[in-house]
Amino acid sequence: MSESKLKLAAEFAPASDEKWRALVEKTLAGKDFDRAMRARSYDGIPIEALYTPENARIEPQSSVRDDGWDMMTAHWEADPEAANKAVLTALERGATSFALRMEAGACPGIRAEDLGAALDGVYLNMARTALLPGEAFSASAKAFMALAKAAGHKPGEVAASLGADPIGTLAQTGRLLTTAEAATTEAAEIAAGVAGAGYSRVQTFTASGTMYHTAGATEAQELGLMLATGVAYLRAMDAAGLDVDTAAKQIQLTLAADADIYFTTAKFRAARRLWGRVLAASGAKADTMSPVTAVSSLRMLTIKDPWVNVLRGTAACFSAGVGGADSICILPHDTLLGLPSLSADRVARNIQVILQEESNIARVADPAAGAYAFETITSELCDKAWEYFQKIESAGGVLAALRSGTIASDLAAAWDARRTNIAKRKDAVTGVSEFPDIHEKPLKDVGEPPAWLTDVAEVGDTLTPLPFHRTAEEFEALRLRSDEILEATGKRPQIFLANLGAVAQHTARATFAKNFFEAGGIEAIATPGFSDAAEAAAAFKESGAHAAVICGTDGQYETLGLEVAKALKAAGCGLLYLAGKPADMAPFAAAGVDNTIYMGADVLQTLADALHTLGDAS
Repeated sequence: MSESKLKLAAEFAPASDEKWRALVEKTLAGKDFDRAMRARSYDGIPIEALYTPENARIEPQSSVRDDGWDMMTAHWEADPEAANKAVLTALERGATSFALRMEAGACPGIRAEDLGAALDGVYLNMARTALLPGEAFSASAKAFMALAKAAGHKPGEVAASLGADPIGTLAQTGRLLTTAEAATTEAAEIAAGVAGAGYSRVQTFTASGTMYHTAGATEAQELGLMLATGVAYLRAMDAAGLDVDTAAKQIQLTLAADADIYFTTAKFRAARRLWGRVLAASGAKADTMSPVTAVSSLRMLTIKDPWVNVLRGTAACFSAGVGGADSICILPHDTLLGLPSLSADRVARNIQVILQEESNIARVADPAAGAYAFETITSELCDKAWEYFQKIESAGGVLAALRSGTIASDLAAAWDARRTNIAKRKDAVTGVSEFPDIHEKPLKDVGEPPAWLTDVAEVGDTLTPLPFHRTAEEFEALRLRSDEILEATGKRPQIFLANLGAVAQHTARATFAKNFFEAGGIEAIATPGFSDAAEAAAAFKESGAHAAVICGTDGQYETLGLEVAKALKAAGCGLLYLAGKPADMAPFAAAGVDNTIYMGADVLQTLADALHTLGDAS
């Protein structure tokens, strides 16, 4: 057999960064290279246009998953028989693990005494069980362990997560029945009992970053807070007499996976590297690692055009799988509309089945290894996350930082920065802020979201709960206001597209204007191009609209555009916009133009103001 190595592109001279940049700058037509071709993440991580051996950071990975991940499904049914039927169906059709919401205070779910009915027919030594117990972790854990013992399985065969996360529960709900310290100590004692009985594949604690993610955390903040929570649980188990290797195996790490493929992949790779660093500093063996679970982000899900959530879930699953998650839970696309439908459950489950068993992305231990972009972003993210972890630790730990308001303040600042970009559509929400379907038929009525702890007779620990944010929330609030106007008046707020000239002259800005206004629930009235101001004004009057937007070329605006503006105002146009951003706004303002719409404008504020005015006019 020949030992000659394959040399790709060996016949071509090597390309340098300088030559590549010179070619790019030709296409930029004088634009600044750094502004046009470089960006920064919300953690301040530089994002290069091109990653090469010269600018890449490649560091050793702590450990990676070496086989497929657990394909988890989530079940919110409060009725044990209904939950049991859903779980068995999911397992029969490809799922390998499942999560059950347990009853906790005012939060509905399976009662601890009904857990046996919910798990009837489930082989606990074959399918991994994950409990979501909130502050009721003690009763849920005891019920599950009793069932596992009664089933007669060998302790080492049972795989489960008991879900005790008192710190995360306090952060999310703002209430616990006892102090967080006492709850953590109680959970540590449960962990000692589980480990002592030989249940090596059962994790008592969950150190989750998901509640911080939905409160607006950046990737580094979510990682740092997950690390700080995990360290708090390690300390509690150390006090309960567990060695660090045993304690690490009693913790499940959980992070949100969203549709940003680069940063989600990097986040899960970074989680392993960072937690490996924590365990090494704690004296753990080199091969010790806690399992890592991914849950598709609630923050990215939308109520409007929920079908796009299927694409978001697919991107999240792919990224978490490539990033090395041991278990992945993809939420159905109609999750925000109440209990998911059977078809939505099936789609969410099959996303995982297809990616793992047909696309085979789990066959490679670390698919991103050696890829300059993924490696560099992972390394930079590790630095930022470790820095934030150190900040939380220096503040006295995660509980102290929650109680002082440090975490809430940091996450609020992070969300404000993201919200600004969402409002300007720099961070687009497909189907909501971009490419909205204003006439879409709702999948179903919006149901009541799961309640958090609200009616508690005895409260032992309280703080202001972290907020729950979604990227689509404010645009969807505008759409909801439009729906209310439609229901009350039989007609949505409308805007007349005053298109100028031929289709080729106005179509770009007319399309932009239609998407711009319909993102806020303001229906765009399409028109042919006008070459006469009087004709445009007559068509506007006939439309019955109260607002109009002029769409054409910059050259047309200086002549016909000004005439059309004056004619529209004379015809009773209450709100008049210009699509584009002229260098000199004074002539247009004098002609009656109230505002302009353009790339980089505050879309959300413009739409809110317009909807308020048009709603009053209706």
